[in-house]
Order: sequence, then C-alpha cells, then structure tokens
Amino acid sequence: MLAACLVVLSVVMLERQRGGVSSETMVLGSTPVTIWRSDDVVSGPLVVVAHGYAGSRQMMQPISISLARSGFVVVAFDFYGHGRNQAPMRGDITSIEGTTAQLVDQTVAVARAAGDLPGATGPVSFVGHSMATDVVIRAADRIDRTDAVVAVSMYSDAVTPGAPERLLIVSGAQEGRLRDVALDRLRQLDPSATEGETVTRGAVERRAVSVRWVGHVGVLYSPAALDEIRDWISGTTDGVRSGAPSRIGPWILALLSSLVLLMWPISRMMGSPGPRLPRLGRRAIVILLAPVLPALLAAIVVPAGAGRILAFGALAAFFGTWGVVQLAVLWLKGVRPNRPRLTPIAVLTIWGLCVFALALDRYGAAFVPTGPRLWLMGMLMLGTVPFCVADMLVVARSGWVPAGLQRVLPPAVLLCAMLIAPSLGIAFTVIPVTILFWLVYGLAGRWVRARSDPTSVGLALGVILAWSIAASTPLVAS
Repeated sequence: MLAACLVVLSVVMLERQRGGVSSETMVLGSTPVTIWRSDDVVSGPLVVVAHGYAGSRQMMQPISISLARSGFVVVAFDFYGHGRNQAPMRGDITSIEGTTAQLVDQTVAVARAAGDLPGATGPVSFVGHSMATDVVIRAADRIDRTDAVVAVSMYSDAVTPGAPERLLIVSGAQEGRLRDVALDRLRQLDPSATEGETVTRGAVERRAVSVRWVGHVGVLYSPAALDEIRDWISGTTDGVRSGAPSRIGPWILALLSSLVLLMWPISRMMGSPGPRLPRLGRRAIVILLAPVLPALLAAIVVPAGAGRILAFGALAAFFGTWGVVQLAVLWLKGVRPNRPRLTPIAVLTIWGLCVFALALDRYGAAFVPTGPRLWLMGMLMLGTVPFCVADMLVVARSGWVPAGLQRVLPPAVLLCAMLIAPSLGIAFTVIPVTILFWLVYGLAGRWVRARSDPTSVGLALGVILAWSIAASTPLVAS
C-alpha cells in the first residue's frame, strides 16, 4: 500500500509540474519535436533545446518546462539516431566534418523551421547539453539572429573570444574536467575571471557557473541550474516573466523507486519460496570464466556494421556467445534449464515493459523502441535471452561473491572489446545501461525468482534487456 501510494503521489506531482504549460508533438522537416508553451502567453521568444549523446528530448523536460513557464516558446527535438528519430546518424562521429556537421545542419534546419511557428517571436536562443553544446554553438554561428546560447556540461572547441556573443556555461560540481573547460572559455575574455562571474568585452558577454552536488545528468534537474538558464535567456528578452523552475528530479526518483519496490509484494503473491538450489561450489570459477575469451572474440570478429547499423550485430554476438558458452558448461556440470512457467514470465515482462519502461519514457528519457529499433531488439534477443537465462542459473546457485562476478565480468569484457575495436565503442552507453538494468530489473527478477524458477525469470529479463539496449543506444549508420 505504501509503494502504491507513493506511485500515485509521484505521478500526481509529476503531472502537476506540467501545470500551466502545454506540449505539442509534431515533425519539423524530418525531425520529431515537442513544442512547449505557457497557457497564459499567446506568443514568446523562441528557444531551441538539444540533448546530449544517447539522450532524448524527454531528458530535457526540466529545462523545457521551466522556460515555457517563463513565457518562451520552446522547441525540443531528437537528434538523428536518438529518441523517436528513426533516421540514423551518418558520417565519422569523431570528425567535425562528419557527424557533427550533420547534427549542426539538423539544428539549423529545426531553428529556421521553428521560427515560422505561431507565437514564436524574435531571435532564437539555444540550449544544449553535453554533445549538443558543440552543436548548438556551431549552429548559432550560422543563424542570422541569435539572442543567447546556454551550454550545459560543455566541451566545445568552437568557442572563441568573439563568439558566441552571449554564452552561459553551466556545469555540475562533480564535473571537474568540464568545469576547467568552462573556466578556460570564460578567461578568453578576462584571465582573472572565476566561476560565478559575468564577464563582458564589447558586445561579448559570458558567464560560467557550477551547480552544487550534481554531475553530468543531475545538472539537468537542478533548480539552481534551471534558474541560471532562465535568467540568462530572459536577460536579452523584453517582457518575459520569471517562472518557478520545475521540480521533476526528486519525483522521478520517487516514482521509479516505488515501482521497483512494488514488485516485492507482487512477487510474494506467487506463493511460498521454492527450495534452495544446490550451490555450484568450485565449479563456479570454470562457469564464470569460460565465456570471457569466446565472447570477447565474438564482439571483435563480428563486423561492427552488421545490419547496416553500427554495433548491434556485435552486441548480439557478444551476449549470445556469453550465454551459449555458459549454458553449455552448466549442462556439462549437470545444471539444466527447467521448463518455463507462464506466470512469472508474464508478471515480470508486463511490469518491466508496460509499467516501468513507460513511466521512464514519459518522465525521464526515451525508453520505447520504435521504427528500426524494433527489429534491432529482435536481433538482440537472440543474444540477450540465452545470456540472461545463463545468468539466472548461475546466480541462483551462487553466493554473493560469485554472483557479483557474474554481473561485473560481462560489462568489463565488453569494455575491453570496445577498446580493441573502436567502431564498437560508439555503443559505450550499453555498459551503464547494463549496470542500471541489473540494479533495477535484476532486483525485481531476484524477488520473482525466489518464488518461481531461474529459467522463467531469465527468459523475461532477456526480452527486457534487448528492449533496454535497443531503446537507448544511438543509431549510427555503418
């Protein structure tokens, strides 16, 4: 009851954050966008909001809603290969003339098309996070009339002593390297400048601030950061009211945490805990280490561009090889998968994909596979299903140390594969996604497994892992 009440309260509070603003989803040119407006303002200055690598316009909601409350017309969009944008990124992602040029062209096109929206007035302002900081700074240089640029977690080399004319750089207190970059760009105007100062030289105005307690993602939800962004853009705009910043972050955390906790009483409804399975003992070392080299080789040997999208074929090969090798060794050691049961599969899958994933997709980040991501999910399932079934069979018969190694080894080996094969490294976000997957879905799976069986839980988790990777990994054309 407590978990259910917290879920309801969190949803109510998150929806209340949208009070006074409206959103409209459309396509500008070929780019999916969300337009945020205040319900009380007919027209307002235009702000274009861009997300970072592996992000989405949903992740930028705190900024978009806060600016819309202040009377701006806000256009948040998905870069190629991100979120709901089904067109992959193209070109060399390490080259300014490659993918960066493509994303700059896209941003300029969105800004120009958004200028014709009803109610959008005046010169455009830009807000970008992480990867998008370099993109929006370069895009602003190509727009005839730009009011302000805000770079959140910036690492752009395009900043010069003369451009952009009005630039705010916001960093999280835990982003030491990026804070150094911000300070360096601030000191292009005044060598003695420090964080928190606003420096001017002629028509150029620049400010760099750090926000306490937060890092690369948390800075997007910090009220202090939202206040800085709103005030900076409002400083060049007449007639824009100050609105209260959104308070989305704590309630997203409360919602997702309560949804996970809700699985504990739900799992108890499946019956009494089953008998304790016999431990693997010394056999665990062989089972844990057997897939390391074959999976590493599979990720390196399989062409990174298999399926015309970089990395997904190699990822499917990595997970599949790991799972098949472990299942084979388990079979030789006398550990066999049992017959799957429908109830635990259905409960875990429905909760994972129809409840938790949809909540995250609405309030936090794009987490629903669409377009080509659906067939990529199907390809990934060929690897993630045996991988998760083997994982459950091992963990169910292991103590804390072997179970911990079972979860740590695959991301570590996958990281080694990415270092060896740089083209696979464009999918580096799979590693944190896998870690978060085990923290969230692995915990729920553990509760269900205690009252069902490892094979059923492994099958459900295999589908959910494929969903998670397909929904969150950027699409880059081979």
